[in-house]
Amino acid sequence: MKNYRIVFVGASYLFCHRVFKDLVKIEELKDSTVVLFDINPEPIKYISAVCRIMNELSGTNIKVEGTTDRKKALAGADYVMLCINVGGELADMEIGKICVKHRVSNTVGDTMGPSALVRSFRNIEALMVIVKDMEKLCPGAWLINFTNPMSQLTSVVQRYSKIKCVGLCHAIGGVEEMICKVYGAEKKEISVFAAGTNHFTWVKEVWVKGENKTAAWYGDFITHISKPKTGRKNSKDWLEQERLHEHWDITAKLFKWYGMMPVAGDHHIVEFFPHFLDPNSKNGKDFGLKQRDFKKAIKQKIDAKKLLSKWIARIEDPWDMDKPSGEEAHNIMMSIIRNKGDINPAVNILNNGCISNLPDDYCLEIPAVFGQFGFKALTLGVLPEPVAEVVGKMGAIHKLTADSAITGDRKLAMKALMLDPLLKDFKNAEVLLEEMLVKQKRYLPRYFK
Repeated sequence: MKNYRIVFVGASYLFCHRVFKDLVKIEELKDSTVVLFDINPEPIKYISAVCRIMNELSGTNIKVEGTTDRKKALAGADYVMLCINVGGELADMEIGKICVKHRVSNTVGDTMGPSALVRSFRNIEALMVIVKDMEKLCPGAWLINFTNPMSQLTSVVQRYSKIKCVGLCHAIGGVEEMICKVYGAEKKEISVFAAGTNHFTWVKEVWVKGENKTAAWYGDFITHISKPKTGRKNSKDWLEQERLHEHWDITAKLFKWYGMMPVAGDHHIVEFFPHFLDPNSKNGKDFGLKQRDFKKAIKQKIDAKKLLSKWIARIEDPWDMDKPSGEEAHNIMMSIIRNKGDINPAVNILNNGCISNLPDDYCLEIPAVFGQFGFKALTLGVLPEPVAEVVGKMGAIHKLTADSAITGDRKLAMKALMLDPLLKDFKNAEVLLEEMLVKQKRYLPRYFK
């Protein structure tokens, strides 16, 4: 049995162990090597220890290594998982303060808005160094991107490199889970076909036990979200907590108006429409939405580290080892290794004809089939014109952002910024961009040559 080499670029306290608990369930990976790379040795120590415990509890023989040497980590890799954020929460906070100064509202800020623009620049700068190393050290490896902004980063690799790359987001899993609850079905009994850009995908079809439920889904969805929320309020499962606390009221309004359901929940969706985050709605408060809390994000990371410390000390065992994480990397790997031809409902890849009324070189989140041939996107036809218009605008922003990040071209950055629905003050847009670039000059050498 092959000894696969799986590399995590970024030893995230919040993420890596969740994907690892999926990997231990794959028979073909039981003798493989997982390498944790980070520029900081501390998270490597924590995540390595937790993965070894999960390995022990699962009875698998996966070898876990950690290193701060990027080239050593990537050499001979078969799969590379990207989970980074250059500068971390403090870098996000720096840009967040500038956005507040310029009256830009954000509920998440990792996909749209000026904050996502500069986050793209930071992460693409680092990403292309990693990709250049992969081209030399593991040219046949798959790069599975979990890093936001998802579309912008994945687009860069697919258009500027020969490395095989897909982007993965768990957002559609919340809709799948909802459909299973509504119709009393298991996940294997449902199919959801959706298309759009990351955090802005729209459901085209819903199938349950071989029956097309697309026409009925709006009414059933409204009935479902009208019921009191239930769940384990004290669960340590962050994904369950995220879904338990998500809002769907604006999603319901858009579903009614557009005739299609957007997938990611209100906090992401509102950032694509300027109407919901303006002074007339108290920047979203009237819709029950909150601005991004950077201190909360930092605390979440600290709390995660404390939880991992409990696991390492064996005060308690890692939770929910029997449950999938909600991330889909292991399913894609299984489909490739076993040549299964499984459909993943939401991967970020170039359009290439999947949606016929959007450009082929836009990075979309669409369903694709995976096997030893690589991947093939499903053909979903057209998006209804109003949805295609709003999705196409986001695709244009993401492509401009990616091209600016590669070239350091400020004019491309301004074009992306001027299309952005969250920009309120056009008069000072150039000042806003310059302030953000100067503040993060240490991460953005391309813009200061």
